[in-house]
Amino acid sequence: MDAVKVETELDAAVRDFAERFRIALDPPELAGATVDHAELAARFDEALPERGMPLELILGELEAKSTGGLAGGTGGRYFGYVTGGSLPAAAIVEAWTAAVDQNVGMWPLGPAAVELELVTLRWLGELLGYPSESGYFGSGATMANTVGLAVARRWFGRKHGVDVSEQGVRALPELGVYGSAELHLSDLKALRTLGLGSGCVRAIPIDDRYAMRVVQLREAIERDRDAGVEPAIVIAQAGSVNTGACDPIAAIADVCAEHDLWLHVDGAFGAFFGLWEPARPLVAGIERADSLAVDAHKWLNVPNGVGFVLFRDAELHRETFAGGAGYLTPGAGRNLHELGIEASRSWRGACVWAALKQQGREGIAELVSRCCELAQELAALVEESPRLELTAPAPTNIVCFRYRPEGWTDGEELDTLNRRIQAEVAAAGEVFHTGVELDKGFCQRAALVSWRTTPDDVHALVSAIERAGDGLASA
Repeated sequence: MDAVKVETELDAAVRDFAERFRIALDPPELAGATVDHAELAARFDEALPERGMPLELILGELEAKSTGGLAGGTGGRYFGYVTGGSLPAAAIVEAWTAAVDQNVGMWPLGPAAVELELVTLRWLGELLGYPSESGYFGSGATMANTVGLAVARRWFGRKHGVDVSEQGVRALPELGVYGSAELHLSDLKALRTLGLGSGCVRAIPIDDRYAMRVVQLREAIERDRDAGVEPAIVIAQAGSVNTGACDPIAAIADVCAEHDLWLHVDGAFGAFFGLWEPARPLVAGIERADSLAVDAHKWLNVPNGVGFVLFRDAELHRETFAGGAGYLTPGAGRNLHELGIEASRSWRGACVWAALKQQGREGIAELVSRCCELAQELAALVEESPRLELTAPAPTNIVCFRYRPEGWTDGEELDTLNRRIQAEVAAAGEVFHTGVELDKGFCQRAALVSWRTTPDDVHALVSAIERAGDGLASA
């Protein structure tokens, strides 16, 4: 590779990037992918290049080939899953950290990066009202849950005289893990990855608010004890991805204290509900959790691929992942590879630091409050509509509802109509939302977490669903 040639190309590429980046930070209203699969696959289906192409052309080609094939996750009309739109400060810092390319696993390789992350984790604990003594940035809530439950596994092993790091899970007694019927897939993935298996999970029934029933939790623990199974971990949900429901964390913490169980809270997005006064009771008791996993790319509106986990016991956290090798030379500060699974890893915490610097505590609280209030407005629009109906409580930022023509009853025909509505709205591209299977059947589902979402966007969603439903129902 000719270094002089690359430097020359870089000048032009940087100017082009600056213009394209500005457009990306001020996205059009388009919210859903509109190109069909066959066309999209054909665009990218080419042979491995034998020769390189000029640097200034690469980004343009990527943008051209992606046109119509990207969901507008940074726009205000994206209501799918639980996805925030990347804040300008977070996006810009993410690009800068990619260029400086620090390995944050070892303190000597990027001491400024390590120290920034440790301070940012402390800020996050303060923001969420969680008395953390340690924490770790991972690639999202799945990794955060995996790290959190790995520490819980070590704690359980130590209780029974087992060093899981040396002896493995085969040395553990048979154990029980407890979570609601709404338990997120990432928690199950974590348990599978850790060798505990999803078969150890006792699915606790939920109430009409989609929250765990604590009486049934106690009964499940007692059944396991009677059967010779050792109760170990309770996973409480702060914000079910299906409906936004929160388990009664304070009551669950009482059960954990009574039975000496580890309490892990999956607060991927619901941990932030405490910043909105009406929802604060929903996460009461979160400060009592032994570990708390959270996604940053939801309420903090940073680029995808950033989550974090916080712990009350710093030494237990470090012990779980500590280890050395001849090539790992210690430095004056903390080596972050001792706090998680990864050895080499990118500077994930920088974009979170940038988001917190841009927004501050007040700005994050205002974002959470505004989106939750817009969700209440959406729920009110649904209730006012003669053709829409709520299908689950909507106390926070997720609203589940469906289109029901007059005279239609529950059943497969109504489910099929709502599936077709969701698909048609997504294909039109004006707004994007997802569906969800609840006990009532297939429903429309909208999650509001973007800093760009406005009342106009909420009204556009309702109009798009009603318009699609009217057309399909009368066809």
